[in-house]
Amino acid sequence: MTPTGKDFARRAGDDFVQLGATRDGLDPYLDQARDRGMRAVLVETPAYLRWRRMLGRRPFDLEVAVERPQDESAVTAALAAAGVAPRLVLTGFERYVYAGFAVARAVGAAPWPAVGEAFRPPDKREQREALRAAGAVVAQPRFAVLTPDGPPDDLGYPQVVKPSDGGGGLGVVLVDDPEQRAHAADLVRGMRNYGGGAFGSVLAEEFVKGPELSVQGVAHDGRPHLLSVCEKLTTLEEVPDAPGLSGFREVGHLARHGDTAEEGLREMTARCLDAVGYREGPFHVDVIQGEAGPVFVEMGFRLSGGGLVGLVERATGDSWAEAVFAVHLDGRPPVLSPARERAVGQIAAVSRRELEAGDELAARGHEVEVLRAAPPPGTRALSAADREVLASDLARHTGSLGRVVVAGESCAHVQSLLRPIVSPRLRG
Repeated sequence: MTPTGKDFARRAGDDFVQLGATRDGLDPYLDQARDRGMRAVLVETPAYLRWRRMLGRRPFDLEVAVERPQDESAVTAALAAAGVAPRLVLTGFERYVYAGFAVARAVGAAPWPAVGEAFRPPDKREQREALRAAGAVVAQPRFAVLTPDGPPDDLGYPQVVKPSDGGGGLGVVLVDDPEQRAHAADLVRGMRNYGGGAFGSVLAEEFVKGPELSVQGVAHDGRPHLLSVCEKLTTLEEVPDAPGLSGFREVGHLARHGDTAEEGLREMTARCLDAVGYREGPFHVDVIQGEAGPVFVEMGFRLSGGGLVGLVERATGDSWAEAVFAVHLDGRPPVLSPARERAVGQIAAVSRRELEAGDELAARGHEVEVLRAAPPPGTRALSAADREVLASDLARHTGSLGRVVVAGESCAHVQSLLRPIVSPRLRG
């Protein structure tokens, strides 16, 4: 029998539950839980918990292994069996965001019900449909759900093919003609999502050319509070075992204070959150800056990965995770620092040359941190079953040797220092 909210209420405690481990090595929610004297509980697959220990990541106070963390009933039962009494349930990884909100509702813990009584996090297809249904004045690419029988190919080329419920760039492919589109769709259908599951559906959408931006913030009582705006540095790379197909990878980010967001970006963010009924908690909204203004790409209902949590704090002086805990546990809007004339950027280095280029910038007097990662563990110690479950993680979240972080008075200045380091990898 699945435990109910009443079952957990009888064991009322002060546990913080994180569903899914972060993949970037940062654990901001763990820090906040410990600052508040809460027991920190991590729920993950047994395979990823083993891999996380091999990576030398900090342990949570309690780690609960669940074969399918995307199954909210399995998570709820495992928490009850472990004697966990959640006060707050948050998602640490995109794959499990739907289950995270469902678990919070099931156990009667924050962010429910302040997040919105009827809120369920929509996937990429559902986000686009929600914007249409709400009549929101938000520019977005035309798109279609791909099935073996269709639909008609009337989007023009190039197109982007992607899973509706993927994360971290997994399965996102640029195609130039119908043959490539069919190949990419078959490729995505054959992939395994994080944790070993299948994708819900496959989308094709118009490719929009322009700079890529993301907004990081926290919603409180239906109002978005913007911490930062990030400009993305992206690259195209060949898809393994698929000659002729290219996928996207984020190489780096440039962060500035949220108060510097253009009015069109602010309005789009508010309309997006309103269209999906999201009233309380962390969010990020990704856009492409088109010729006529921002074009919606997707939104997420969690902290960003890729080291952005640390980058946002360096650029703004504010802790994104602290703002989230304040909203959910104290019921107050985040107290954010005033705008500053400062930008901070970072790149994920994949070679010693890129790390050494960061050292050279520091030697020339620029404000630079070179954060070298520990040597990665070998995967031979993993069982064949673990490697299968972790296949997407090993493909998308390994290979970085560290980060080069640069601060300056503007994004343009920071970009002028970082771009030459990674220019051989950049597109456009």
